[in-house]
Amino acid sequence: MARAAVPVSRSQEVRKYFRRWSRNAVNLRTALEILTLDGKTWTTGTAIIRDVSLRGARLGRIVLRKSSLPARAFRIRLIFTSEHAKGIGALCRPIRFGRGPEFELAVEFEDFWARTGS
Repeated sequence: MARAAVPVSRSQEVRKYFRRWSRNAVNLRTALEILTLDGKTWTTGTAIIRDVSLRGARLGRIVLRKSSLPARAFRIRLIFTSEHAKGIGALCRPIRFGRGPEFELAVEFEDFWARTGS
């Protein structure tokens, strides 16, 4: 007996792998640098990390010295400034730009580091 085909959309198929790690709501202050792919600083600023997972984070309350982002691919260096996370940093790739009540930016972590004695 043949099995009935159940249509599955591409988005349903992709979605089941998307949220592999749960998000945790946080409120962490961070300094940030927008870097071109050749490592030059485009601008600097601050943000609040709204939520974080093992894969990435969502940034809100972003304030930049330059009021623009590069028109080409870029990276973001986060330097955590909250007291309990001071000295921790991450290199990130932007993956989603959003605009709700405030501009938000979702990033994927590419590398981490921690300094001792901060």
